[in-house]
Amino acid sequence: MGRMYSLGRGISSSVTPYRRNSYEFKGLTTENISKIIIKLIKSGLTPSQIGMKFRDEYAIVDIRNITNYNLVSLAKKKGLNIEIPEDLFFLVKKAIIIKKHLKRFPKDLNNKFKLNQIESHINRLSSYYKMKNKIPNNWNYKLSKISDTAV
Repeated sequence: MGRMYSLGRGISSSVTPYRRNSYEFKGLTTENISKIIIKLIKSGLTPSQIGMKFRDEYAIVDIRNITNYNLVSLAKKKGLNIEIPEDLFFLVKKAIIIKKHLKRFPKDLNNKFKLNQIESHINRLSSYYKMKNKIPNNWNYKLSKISDTAV
């Protein structure tokens, strides 16, 4: 199924890696991987950046195969809570950048339209995450309240 706000039709899909065994031959056990993940989360990396780091440096494609947890639930299990989901955070960041741009160029109609789309996407995602209790129920998206330091 295609996405609402992209040009693609959504036909292609990724394939789960066939290999489902441990990486102990590389000196990586479940405990070692969870320690590395905790260290990277504390250093301020997002879950997708941590996944890319594991893919590039350790040649581990899927953390879930080894730890039986995905990255966010592993962080929650260890007591590190990611306050706002990554996709919502980057949408808010993008909205702030576009709002700054529109202050300089108020007649840019294309970006006004895109800002409207992004804000509706943020509102739909926030209602979903409130329903799933991933963000607090009093969380509200107001671009005037969100400061540039949040980005």
